[in-house]
Amino acid sequence: MEVILQEKIDKLGDVGDVVRVKDGYARNYLMPRGLVVEATPGNVRAVEDLKGQIASREMTASSDR
Repeated sequence: MEVILQEKIDKLGDVGDVVRVKDGYARNYLMPRGLVVEATPGNVRAVEDLKGQIASREMTASSDR
């Protein structure tokens, strides 16, 4: 199952990464704890938009210095 990480998880990845994990691990451990969401097309698009906004803010902040 492909999931999007909501928090940094050792050995899996960083926030916003799309990773493949076993179905049971995602359903029984990661999802109930709010660590991941399913990587649906809408969720992936939302994460990519958010990453773009963050990058834009960082570029603006670094050019203001």
